[in-house]
Formats: sequence, C-alpha cells, structure tokens
Amino acid sequence: MPVRNRTITDETILRLKSEGLSFREISKQLGKSLGSVTGRYYRLKGVRHPSQLARDAQLKRNRELHRAARKKQRSLAAIQAAIELRQGVAFSVAVGRARAAGASLDMIGTCCGISKQAVHKKWRQRVNSAIERPVLRRSLQ
Repeated sequence: MPVRNRTITDETILRLKSEGLSFREISKQLGKSLGSVTGRYYRLKGVRHPSQLARDAQLKRNRELHRAARKKQRSLAAIQAAIELRQGVAFSVAVGRARAAGASLDMIGTCCGISKQAVHKKWRQRVNSAIERPVLRRSLQ
C-alpha cells in the first residue's frame, strides 16, 4: 500500500485517541463518520485484520503455486528438447520448441550436458544459416 503523508486530521485522530477519547467522541469532534475515524486510526497504526492476513497468505500461496507450475513446464520443455536431440531431431528445431515453451538456454544446456553458451552458439549458427540461405526464384520474363 502506498505511503502518504500524514494530514492534520491524521495527527488530530492520533492525539485525541492517545488522550483517551473514544472513536465516537473523536468522530463527533472532527465531524467525520465513526467508520472513517476508526478505519483511519487503524491504518495509521498499521493494524491488519485477520481476514486481510488470510487473504494475503492465500494470494502468496497461489503465486507460489503458479510460479512452480511455470517452472515445471519450462523444465519439462528442456527435458523434451534433450530427448528429441537424442532421437535425431534437428538441433535448431528441438531448441526452438523448448525456447518457445519458455525453457532457458541454461535449462536446455543442463539437460543436454553442455553449457548455455554452447547451446546458444550452436542454436544461433543453425538459425542464422537457415535464414541466410539464398532463395532461388524463377525470373518472370
């Protein structure tokens, strides 16, 4: 939650509460609603309700599960690339598929038993040589 500067009203709420006034008395004195004074006081004090804590914990668990699922998917793509390479699939095709599935060069290299730099070098050489091939066209005369 973004931090904002305390206003005069915020300081007044904190001062009156420290003097022992109830939230109802403070709200009448400031001309604000009871709920706004109570909520503002607890936000200023940094108090978090159990429902907020439970919701934050659930969001954190969901993020961790989602992150783990993505990492597993990427790892499986790297493993699949290593399997395809052993089966004779073209290097650029296997690595291209794994990269499209989100696998890093480091993951692919680990599964293949080579460094990520070696994977990059082989992959780029093959991709560049495929791009640079001259295309034969018939001239229209």
